[in-house]
Amino acid sequence: MKKFAIVIGHNPRGKGAYSEYLKLSEYNYWKNVCDEINKIDDSIDIYSREAKKYYIEEMKPIVAEINNHNYDLVLELHFNSSDNSQANGCECLIHSGNKITKEISKDFLIALSKEYSTRIRGVIEISNSKTRGGYGICNTKPDYILIEPFFGTNEEAQKFEDVEKTAKFIIEFMRSI
Repeated sequence: MKKFAIVIGHNPRGKGAYSEYLKLSEYNYWKNVCDEINKIDDSIDIYSREAKKYYIEEMKPIVAEINNHNYDLVLELHFNSSDNSQANGCECLIHSGNKITKEISKDFLIALSKEYSTRIRGVIEISNSKTRGGYGICNTKPDYILIEPFFGTNEEAQKFEDVEKTAKFIIEFMRSI
């Protein structure tokens, strides 16, 4: 059986972007989704960053723990935001040159687009751990993908209001790889 993990983007102190459409921050939205994931499939390990002064301080213990396991895939959950309320779509961030995560990301984006009718923005390759969101991507041994399925600042966020549906989508996708 394959082994999966999820990292909830942000933390209770630094909650990330806020969506007026969901009335939730990134952290609170994904925490709710992960609570549903745990109800459905408690074999997926879920990590939450402890609030510290700096992002890398928060990520180091999570990356160390992830590297102690033989996960087939780790997803870090976020949503996008923009000053431009028309910005929309889904994208994934991966380690530059990782062909496995590139293919998994493409499959994820296609499945997400079919399920939620979102525009595919593409796969962004990260090569530096100091790039925003890059620490987990560049420092974990298992395949690691940071997903941003929607813009919280666009009405498309309403398509993701049903956290149980989102949880089931993520579980089904992970099981499909």
